[in-house]
Amino acid sequence: MTMTHTNDHRETEVLKTLGVLDNLPRLEADYLFRARVMERISNDADLGAGRTNVSVRGMKFAFMALLLFVNIGSGLMFMLSEKTEQILAGKQETIENLVYEYSSPALSYYLENDSLEETDE
Repeated sequence: MTMTHTNDHRETEVLKTLGVLDNLPRLEADYLFRARVMERISNDADLGAGRTNVSVRGMKFAFMALLLFVNIGSGLMFMLSEKTEQILAGKQETIENLVYEYSSPALSYYLENDSLEETDE
């Protein structure tokens, strides 16, 4: 009984709300309203585009200056470093370690099969 009572109550409330909406007076806008709105939108768009270009250009310039500063600084550090030979020796040692690791007997099966496939072609 309570279920049908709540459903009936909902239906009456919905019908009252729709009746109120149907009886609302029609709103009339000024005949120049659309023209004024469109003019304001175009003015705001023009001003916003100018501000955006200036700010984007500023950000690009700042980023380029930062990159230039970092590149010049890293170049100077590399050139002025007394440990350049040690760095190069460390690189050579790393390369030799990688060559040894990838040519170990555990990978010899793959190396042999690759060489066989190359000779077959």
